[in-house]
Amino acid sequence: MALPINEVPKYTCKLPSTGETITYRPFLVKEEKVMLMALESENEDEIAQAVADTVQSCIVTDIDVQKIPIFDFEYLYLKIRSKSVGETIKLRLKCPDDEKEIVEYELNLEDVRVEVPTDNNSNIEFEKGYGVVLQYPTIISFSNIKSNTELSFKILKESIKSIYKGDEIYDRNNINEDELDEYIGSLTQKQYKQLQTFFDKMPRIRHKINYENPKSGKKFTLTLNGTNDFF
Repeated sequence: MALPINEVPKYTCKLPSTGETITYRPFLVKEEKVMLMALESENEDEIAQAVADTVQSCIVTDIDVQKIPIFDFEYLYLKIRSKSVGETIKLRLKCPDDEKEIVEYELNLEDVRVEVPTDNNSNIEFEKGYGVVLQYPTIISFSNIKSNTELSFKILKESIKSIYKGDEIYDRNNINEDELDEYIGSLTQKQYKQLQTFFDKMPRIRHKINYENPKSGKKFTLTLNGTNDFF
């Protein structure tokens, strides 16, 4: 006699970047096992790949999670995690005034949102008629990175959509790796900082927690940024 088919519930949410409705399901025991094994390995690349594979498996809608902005990916991961393990997580917060008192805080993941600035411009113009058009980085931009300096250069490189000067537009798909490396290397510090403002203002998962020291009565605010801060 065949075993009964296990029915897995499905949920929907909207991508912060586009508003597109995404259908997803909780991760399964076999998928959780893969992630736990990756965590035990303490290899950051293996952990990232396991999480990416799990998120992709849990998305019912036809999208490639490696091609969506990183904040969309992190948001989807939080939604999937909340429906898989539980919508609340318990945090232990240290009080800054005495560095001793610990406050237990229960965070509802359903309250977490992506903050989307309204003043971020993807068209960075160095001078009239000359500049770079950027796009938000994906999880691919954060893979196989050994240092923060390497990360910042890779994110910039992966995020360049096109370069224009006058009537000439140079599409990223038509620029080889060596040419792009040479171009980025030729930027002035001022131009490089102009490009960095795009990433400083990009949407990100952010949640403010207000708590107080039960002994001193002093109040504090903690801001969580990105999924790493939540777990």
